[in-house]
Amino acid sequence: MVPKFCRMAWRVDDMADFTRQMGALFGFTFFTPGLIAEVYPDATFKVFFGQHGIEPIQPGPEGLGFAEGDPLIEIAIDVADAESVLSRLQAAGHEPIATSYLPVPAVNEYLFGRDFHGIQFLACTEGVNEAQVRSEFPFEALDDAPPPKIGCVTLVSPDIDALAADLKRFYDMEFHAFDPGGLGQRGLSGPHRVRLIEGPSAVLDGIGSALASVDIVHHDVEAARAALEAAGFAVRHRQPLASGGNAYYFGPTVQGFPLSIYPQAADAEMLGLG
Repeated sequence: MVPKFCRMAWRVDDMADFTRQMGALFGFTFFTPGLIAEVYPDATFKVFFGQHGIEPIQPGPEGLGFAEGDPLIEIAIDVADAESVLSRLQAAGHEPIATSYLPVPAVNEYLFGRDFHGIQFLACTEGVNEAQVRSEFPFEALDDAPPPKIGCVTLVSPDIDALAADLKRFYDMEFHAFDPGGLGQRGLSGPHRVRLIEGPSAVLDGIGSALASVDIVHHDVEAARAALEAAGFAVRHRQPLASGGNAYYFGPTVQGFPLSIYPQAADAEMLGLG
């Protein structure tokens, strides 16, 4: 099914520390595709991937143009045809700030800048990233990977109606109203797994990024909560769930990475589909 969320990129200061802590907390593993070294043999920046959908990027000493400002570098959306999305956005005056060529499927993916509602979205044709990685080793698409993994992402915007309208216009993403569970005043969501929250709210106070939360779907939420609390990250907000149990919002955690966790049984509820 497209459109759908497929991964997100976050700027980190210390890649070794970030991947170690996320591994300890969630069992996440990370790797660098050979394509990175092939295309950028002299680069000092670091890029890691994982089946869980998290892509940390550490700029090198010379910086990284598209990683400046908000540490949220990209929300990647699988679409039916990235070239069609490119054409629509260009017609509206939005040019990509970075184009990545994937040689195995022989296609481009396009990162657009913060002139689009202050959030960098990337358009990629469905399946092309998996095809590229699978040229080196097995790799599951996010939908097929086992939890824990990203279940959805929650973005905060001053005008979620305008943002949702443009995401429909350019990325074919449909939205419906859902209860934001105390995170904000209003919420819009969809089966594509991108949630939009309109603030302000006390829970989001101090959140400087457009990314309010990376929402991790987990097979043992209480164990994950205990591990996060033991690591020094306090629960900011508890959301009782109609499907049973709780979702927990922590806000900034490892190197500022904003997190919430929720149980598998609540997946549809979190998206407002239940």
